[in-house]
Amino acid sequence: MKIAMGLIFVLVGVLLIFGIFTGDTLLNAFINLVNYWPIILVFVGLSILSSIKGLRWIRYLNALLIAVFVLFTFFWPSPFLSGERAVKDTVTLEALESSRSIEIQLNLAMANITIEPLEEEASSKAAVIDYTVRGSNLRIEEDNTQLSQKFVIRPDSNISWLGTSTIVMKLNPNYNYVLKFDSAVMNSRFDLGELKVDELKLNGAIIKAELNMSEVGSADIKVNAAIINSVVFIPDNIRSILRVNAAIKSVKTDLPYTGDGEYVFEGKSFDFSSYLSFDSAIMNLKVSD
Repeated sequence: MKIAMGLIFVLVGVLLIFGIFTGDTLLNAFINLVNYWPIILVFVGLSILSSIKGLRWIRYLNALLIAVFVLFTFFWPSPFLSGERAVKDTVTLEALESSRSIEIQLNLAMANITIEPLEEEASSKAAVIDYTVRGSNLRIEEDNTQLSQKFVIRPDSNISWLGTSTIVMKLNPNYNYVLKFDSAVMNSRFDLGELKVDELKLNGAIIKAELNMSEVGSADIKVNAAIINSVVFIPDNIRSILRVNAAIKSVKTDLPYTGDGEYVFEGKSFDFSSYLSFDSAIMNLKVSD
């Protein structure tokens, strides 16, 4: 075991010196460990066999195999070995003349997501998306009905798992939206003040979100994750009902608490109500008005 640890430190040191060991390697190691963890049982078995007299030579083989497995875990398949690099591009989602509602589904492993209004007025563009994805373009599937359009967006290669994607999505204030985002780890900022978002659903393992509620229409917002760290800003011209459910939670808000994990805010004057639901195991939530 000492030989294996020594080889590992030497190899990692060399990689650091040459700048090959990057932040992406940690994510790569996690993914490979999830997929190939049974190999560790082989190493444990070889270590037990090496304690038998006459088979002690196995410890040297085991040390070499452990070192190779560590390298494999961190660097395969990596952008360094495969030659893949981040892909940057811009795509436009065009709205049909008959469309009144636009549904956008986004599926990415790890993502920084920003939603903001599109500045172009009287445009037929449903969305303009600037993206940076590791080694992959975005694949867009479209499904249309008489009054609505649905866009499903996902990377066209599994190599995207090896890095954090960045998505800046600019939405047209002239349309109503249904947004559904799935990501294992999500760092997001949603500026919905000028946008009509009927429904927003966020699902993931870890979600950090900064959310500015819509001032122009009602919204149904649901956030589900194992860990949630979120800040919500509520304008004073709406009625908002907030429901929280978590095993461990810290909720900082001046909103009146009505019981059963529910808070209600009513502005001085309001024309519609919005609903927010946060469900997690661990939650840190701050709500400001």
